[in-house]
Amino acid sequence: MVLTLKTLPISTNHLYAQRGSQRFLRPEVRQNKEAMAWEARAQFRGEPLVGLLAVRVDVFLPTKRRFDVDNIKGLLDALTGIVWLDDGLITDLRVTKALDVAHPRVEVSFSAL
Repeated sequence: MVLTLKTLPISTNHLYAQRGSQRFLRPEVRQNKEAMAWEARAQFRGEPLVGLLAVRVDVFLPTKRRFDVDNIKGLLDALTGIVWLDDGLITDLRVTKALDVAHPRVEVSFSAL
């Protein structure tokens, strides 16, 4: 199955902020994860998958701005409990990025191993 999300993940460099000795998830990151989760819920109606998984993430960016392929942690977390029971079940992860100015998106395909 392939999920197509219009919400692009926020860089992992911006996930957390610190106030004193407390670290917390930034509000904009929480909103980003919730938006990705709602898009996934609209497309995936089954029970979360259990067992080992292969996941492919294709990120289509609107600009040539820098985006590291390891910036998808928020996406994997957002899909936890919706598509898979735990992102720790992913044993084969492939990530690509490309430019698509007209239709930026994230395509997530997954299968049981």
